[in-house]
Amino acid sequence: MPRKLSTERCIVTGTTPQPVGGAILVRMTEPEEDPPRLRRAEAVLRRRTSRIVLVLEQAWNDENVQAVLRTAESFGVQHVWSVRHPHGRRRVQRSVTRGSHDWLSLRTFETSAELLEALRAEGLTIWASDLSSPAEVVASAADLRPVPERVALVIGREVDGVSDELLAAADRRLYLPMQGFTESFNLSVATALFLQRLFDADPELVGAMDETERAVLRASWYPRLGGRDERKRARYAEHLGAPPEPWDVPRPLDEHRRPRFKKRALWRREES
Repeated sequence: MPRKLSTERCIVTGTTPQPVGGAILVRMTEPEEDPPRLRRAEAVLRRRTSRIVLVLEQAWNDENVQAVLRTAESFGVQHVWSVRHPHGRRRVQRSVTRGSHDWLSLRTFETSAELLEALRAEGLTIWASDLSSPAEVVASAADLRPVPERVALVIGREVDGVSDELLAAADRRLYLPMQGFTESFNLSVATALFLQRLFDADPELVGAMDETERAVLRASWYPRLGGRDERKRARYAEHLGAPPEPWDVPRPLDEHRRPRFKKRALWRREES
């Protein structure tokens, strides 16, 4: 039985064995299994939604913004638009985003007026978070029904919320009830609560994306999943025309799950 050799030394022409460096290489007759990364990517793609556009208006704190990006990606919201804060910083910290920003479609505007123009051009219904008394209380998913065909969920900045300009243009102004002295939720927490209620209100939001957009994302994602390994990137690109079957759920298998803690943190935990 021939010894299994690394792919670096393989030469395949038809089914004829080829000598390479004194070894005999035989073409495998069974097709190689689809890469697990691509199968998981397809499971994620099947659950992506374009019906929700998450909007951040002049959020200042970097860690808040990056936590929101992680939240949006986790929910399968593909599009995140933002109005740049004039004094804000944007330094991506992977320890916060967990790389989630790599898989999102991000769009940035310099002013709220530019954003509003784009929202109207896309025909989006505008729902804005609001702490003032005219806002509707959103205590459960039922308070959000029916969910529009496409909706922009606007989350304001940390200090004073959504601008008067966008509040005036909003089709609905929404308030998350709170029971304590604190007057508002953290930006990422508010985003998560609103998104959870939206998906509970309309489960059909999950996977609401057409195949054309999926193909565009696939062409972007597959090479990225190959990392810096050019051979792997080329191998993954070969699957673009015929994507592999998705996993039943996007949750990674136990053997593919990365540790939640850095090695040093794990050592400290084991020693304690």
